[in-house]
Amino acid sequence: VRKSRRRRGSRPSSSIDVADDKPTISMQRAFARRLAGPCRVFSSAAAATNHAAVSDALTLGGDSRLLLDAAHGWNKYFCPPRPVVDNAVLRGSCTCSPPTADGYAHALERHAALEPHRGTADYATHFEAEMESVRSRLGRSLGLSEGTGIVLAASGTDAEYVPLAIAQELYPGATVHSVLAAKEEVGSGCVEAAAGEYFDPYAPYARCEKGARLAGFEGVVLHAVASRAKDGSVVDTAAAMASAVADGAAAAAETSWVVRVVTGTKTGFTSSALDLPAQMAERAFTVVDACQTRLQPSAVRAHLDAGAMVMVTGSKFMQGAAFSGAVLIPPALMARLAAGAASAPPLPAGMADFFSTFEVPAELGHWRAQLHSMPNEGALARWHTALPQMERMAAVGDARRTALEEAWTAGVVSLVEASGNLEVLTTEMGIVSIRCKKADGSGYHAMDDLRRVPPWLASDVSAAPAAPAAAGTKVFLGQPVKITSEQAVLRIALGAELLAEIDDGNYDQASEAPPVEKLSWAIREFDAIKKWDDARK
Repeated sequence: VRKSRRRRGSRPSSSIDVADDKPTISMQRAFARRLAGPCRVFSSAAAATNHAAVSDALTLGGDSRLLLDAAHGWNKYFCPPRPVVDNAVLRGSCTCSPPTADGYAHALERHAALEPHRGTADYATHFEAEMESVRSRLGRSLGLSEGTGIVLAASGTDAEYVPLAIAQELYPGATVHSVLAAKEEVGSGCVEAAAGEYFDPYAPYARCEKGARLAGFEGVVLHAVASRAKDGSVVDTAAAMASAVADGAAAAAETSWVVRVVTGTKTGFTSSALDLPAQMAERAFTVVDACQTRLQPSAVRAHLDAGAMVMVTGSKFMQGAAFSGAVLIPPALMARLAAGAASAPPLPAGMADFFSTFEVPAELGHWRAQLHSMPNEGALARWHTALPQMERMAAVGDARRTALEEAWTAGVVSLVEASGNLEVLTTEMGIVSIRCKKADGSGYHAMDDLRRVPPWLASDVSAAPAAPAAAGTKVFLGQPVKITSEQAVLRIALGAELLAEIDDGNYDQASEAPPVEKLSWAIREFDAIKKWDDARK
């Protein structure tokens, strides 16, 4: 176990290349300047209607994925913290999206509501009311039962710590076996977070050492199961964990288990559930990772009714700004936590790097009493960008939503199949995963190649070789996902804003042509565009 080395407000010093999915020195320095208070409150001089203030808020109170590249003003997934409405097609909701215009406008409105109270003695009261409103609206959008607990988080990855804390509280002193399914196709950093470790050099309230253990989670043992076998087939989590489960049965009285079922991986599949022996099941907690938030509300409620915790986000399908998360805790489990509050062991101290009193509902008063009261303005603003879409989706019935999703998917598949050099691998939950054929016929492009493509798609590259008309359209797709060592996929994904347009009758299927046309061209001319791109840097 490595000791955590938290460093509040310290300045990063290393230079790291963005291609390695880490911040450049310029990005780090910009973030470090703001880290004197990563969740700082804006001064009263910042006008509530100032778009720059809200855009800034959306990049605070999280991790390095929120850092913006100084040259482009976008994060590591090529999304800016503001709407992109001119000549753009947003089909990247399986990774993240720029905030929608409606969501951004709502964040501006709520920012304005808080503005008169900044710097006053009652600011915390008003901030608390805003966070409680987020919980209430989220609960109504999903139709949650009375008594369901909602712990808000800065991202779906941050949310991973909550089930671990619950397991340790209800079975103090027991070794927590933490099972993470589909480890390559869940959120960035989930492998570390599910182990009770820091997943990034930045936490909402601290600098930290990635991979170091959070204080208080020293007793967590991780079982991380691969998403796919070497041939690209989906791994059966239950089969892969059979040996560990058999070993665990012998020591059931000294352990507890946190077992995740992923409903909607990066490519949309659902992992298999573990069948635990009775002596293990009674000390186990099922966590449904629904962070894509592509499950219909009825399915979310069914999982809660079965006793599972459910993790959701506002920043995938719901197209809020990157990133926001929440853990839904079933009423019976909330009752257990409340009943044992007086004798509960201390909350892991490392939780304070990710959560304040404001993220935690009043029903978990013993948690709140152990946390600080620094407001995370960024998390609040990001949730505000998501709520309009969540509330709009609540008005679409299950059957209609399924039918609309299937019709949209069929239309995208037909365009992909007609391209000649793109091939549909899977269609799951409104995510079309696409393999890209090499121009020389030698196979498919792998991860290293496909990592080059998203910034071309998200930019106007009309000056690139053999550029078609679609080259000027800004296209946001899901980031590449590795299938095997020799092939990967890019993803076209349905988001809540688009589904609402379809439901309203305001959708033109021709809008799907530019993304497919631009992607097909980028793959066909890959070598030439890569050479052109390298020359202009």
